[in-house]
Amino acid sequence: MPTAYRPLIFASLATLIAGFVDAVGYAHLGGLFLSFMSGNSTRLGIQIANAHWDLAGLTATVIASFVAGAFLGTRVADATGDWKLVSILGVEVALFALAAGLTAAGLGVSSLVPVAVAMGMQNSVHQIIAGADIGKSFVTGALFGLGQSLARLSKGTSKPAEAIAYAGSWGCFVVGAGIGALMLDAAGLSRALTSGAVLLAGLSLTAWAFHGHLIHPVGRSGGD
Repeated sequence: MPTAYRPLIFASLATLIAGFVDAVGYAHLGGLFLSFMSGNSTRLGIQIANAHWDLAGLTATVIASFVAGAFLGTRVADATGDWKLVSILGVEVALFALAAGLTAAGLGVSSLVPVAVAMGMQNSVHQIIAGADIGKSFVTGALFGLGQSLARLSKGTSKPAEAIAYAGSWGCFVVGAGIGALMLDAAGLSRALTSGAVLLAGLSLTAWAFHGHLIHPVGRSGGD
């Protein structure tokens, strides 16, 4: 496989998994997401305004878990250097396995908290592919980047690869959400989470196999 394609494959798989996870979380958290925190923050404001304190508490817990994951992912990344992708994804696999076990034990929606932590971690190791910020769960940012890159392309100041990368990122998220919904309907929550752990394990193995050929993560952020 050409080395140039490896970062794109890795980032596309990461974005697909984010879509998969959000579809699973949405179905079992009353419309909440596990990686899309802008939507959750909007819901939190509405819940507080309507004095729906139980729902607000659940939403705030998911948001806080995501922030905790970002904190943990950054600390792991700082501690493991060039092996940060493999290390963080390995922790994510363990968190998904924990969530699947808690779900099988009948602990309800609280069993999905480890997944929110895992998605916060994943967003700390995004990639820059062809000038596009890829591999995160920030869908609005990807669509904005697509429009912006198309504008630059129309002026001749950008290459088609940048717009294609943004469009591909959005498409991977949508495909992942579709797969997550189908898996949930066919196999239930516990098996869907187990499938998520398997996908992350495959991503971790990909990061290990492509070590040294992936673009290093950077600190640029985007919007949901």
